[in-house]
Parts: sequence; structure tokens; C-alpha cells
Amino acid sequence: MGKNSKSWLEAMGSELKSMEDNQVWNLVDLPTSSRAADSKWVFQEKTDMDGNVSIYKARLVAKGFRQV
Repeated sequence: MGKNSKSWLEAMGSELKSMEDNQVWNLVDLPTSSRAADSKWVFQEKTDMDGNVSIYKARLVAKGFRQV
């Protein structure tokens, strides 16, 4: 594991909690004729004025380019 892995895992957990709190999605059964949309994690480090990392930010995004 990397030296910042705990910070990244916390950022991912925070993003998932935020999505749950805001009721971003509803879990449903996928129809047999459909494919689920792919997703990916986007990570960003926010720095302060001195260049020190102050916030680890993680976002779960859908891969919209796969839409038909």
C-alpha cells in the first residue's frame, strides 16, 4: 500500500457517504437486455498556499462516452 492510501480510502468513503445521503441512485435489478454503465474513480489532491496537500478528493464518475 502507498503512503497516502488511508487518506484516499477515507476520501472514497466520504464520496460514497455523500452519494448515499443525497440519494443519488436507487438500486434496481438490471434487465437482461441491458449493460450497466461503467464508472471510474477520479482522484485529486488539493494543496494550500505552501504546496502542502490539505485535502484528498475522490469522485466516482460514470463513463458517459459508452452511452448509445
